[in-house]
Amino acid sequence: MGGSGGGGGYYPTRQSIKGLQKLIEDARKQVSTERLDADVNAYLRAVLATTNQRDAAEVNERLDAIGEALRDQVEVDRFLMGGSVAKHTFVDGLSDIDALVVLKGKDAKRESPHRLLEEFEDTLRSQLSMEKIVGIRTGKLAATVTYRDGLEIQLLPAIQSGRTVSIPDASGEGWNETKPKAFQRSLTKQNQKLNGVLVPVIKLAKSMIADFPKQKQMIGYHIEALAVDAAKSYDGPATPKAVLIHLFSHAANRVLRPIADLTEQSRTVDGYLGPAQSTQRRILADALATVTRKLGSADSLDKWKSVVEG
Repeated sequence: MGGSGGGGGYYPTRQSIKGLQKLIEDARKQVSTERLDADVNAYLRAVLATTNQRDAAEVNERLDAIGEALRDQVEVDRFLMGGSVAKHTFVDGLSDIDALVVLKGKDAKRESPHRLLEEFEDTLRSQLSMEKIVGIRTGKLAATVTYRDGLEIQLLPAIQSGRTVSIPDASGEGWNETKPKAFQRSLTKQNQKLNGVLVPVIKLAKSMIADFPKQKQMIGYHIEALAVDAAKSYDGPATPKAVLIHLFSHAANRVLRPIADLTEQSRTVDGYLGPAQSTQRRILADALATVTRKLGSADSLDKWKSVVEG
């Protein structure tokens, strides 16, 4: 009897070995990327927590005190917040607070904004405790209360009719109709679309841009408007890391063209940069593009920290 055993074994080829090695390497890279994403997102949330140190209760307490002081002497309907506090994009040390003081009465427009602001200043000087206040001053558009810790609260007289709010015009002698809630609604919509990530990312962006040289600085409302515009075209992960990179990448191109002001207070939110493709816009675009490149190439938490912290 004879028999033959046979059994062939599997002998991997060089090509299959390379394929297996690539799969292993890809898996390692995926794990590394996921770990970096988790670490960076945790870090960015921590940065935001330390950046936004100002006690919101203290800010509201100051607004309440101003409101009470004005109500004693001026016929005030309510504070209609128009600045970073209302939009929840306030960043300690980087954002002033604008409050629209909405006046009662159909005949309020008969008084000039300039005269109302003088009344505001006189009332605040006599009614507010000056212990924490550096000064109170009046300009063409607003009365400003400056506190010893650097916070400024700007008070704009306003008259509301339906959804339209009139505020002082550029001359300070007449009234200009605006829609202060229009942008706030747009920001809220995009923030909800990104599961609440957009507003924190705006705060991070403001903090980073604050470290730019003086000639490359941006006003807070402009940064907010760029962020909302960026969010409209975004369909990636709703994480601080991914959204922050997209914001800077989008802004580097979008900043070259003016953005319309939804509130209608001005024709554009970025008129301070001049016309489309202006030299100032190109300078700012280069600065934003540089941040985008640095964020995109940062392959470690330490590198992310160096970009974010400047």
